[in-house]
Amino acid sequence: MFTLAVCESALVILKRMTKCIAVLGANGRSGREFVLAALAAGYTVRAGVHGGSIEPKKGLNVIDCDATNQADVARLLNGADFVVSLIGHVPGSPKEVQTNAIKTIIQAMRTKNLTRIVSLTGTGVRFPGDRPSLIDRLANFSIKIIDPNRVKDGISHAKVLQSSQLNWTIVRVLKLTNGPASELRLTSGGPAKQLTSRAEVAQAILRILEDPEFYQKAPVISK
Repeated sequence: MFTLAVCESALVILKRMTKCIAVLGANGRSGREFVLAALAAGYTVRAGVHGGSIEPKKGLNVIDCDATNQADVARLLNGADFVVSLIGHVPGSPKEVQTNAIKTIIQAMRTKNLTRIVSLTGTGVRFPGDRPSLIDRLANFSIKIIDPNRVKDGISHAKVLQSSQLNWTIVRVLKLTNGPASELRLTSGGPAKQLTSRAEVAQAILRILEDPEFYQKAPVISK
């Protein structure tokens, strides 16, 4: 009986040590990559999906979630320790998809007494001290012409986070690709890598998620 009690106590302690990440946009390309990396790192994941699905995995709880619906987001955040938003623009997205989602997420976080959130956006969202390369400047100039709402939305969502008083971090990349992660380097203002794999984004978020050094900062994945 004593041995059983000790084993049960150990399981309870282990369960308490396992931390949970709520992920918005979990069924997107970056979201799927992050979910797999988070599970591999020992986290449990509450994956918010909208208009899609994710293959079942141990430690994964998939929840249908419209990121602009307060009740959906509040349900997703139940039992979570951290929030990661990987919501971005895809063809047909509302022009303020990131901003509207982040406003809803922040409101839900406050009701759940959560303070830590990491969001992904592009390097067109500039911060003081940035050192964009010529390629970065040209790429974002083109995006502003072709899809101006994408850049405006990223900037707007960043301003909402900055005024939230949460422990936010905004991870910034120039262009996302598929493929394995390479050696990871984060800087305060770049210059950004020209191509960053989604696997590398996942590793970057996991690296900074529990590090207070990155609170209220917007690191760039750099070359």
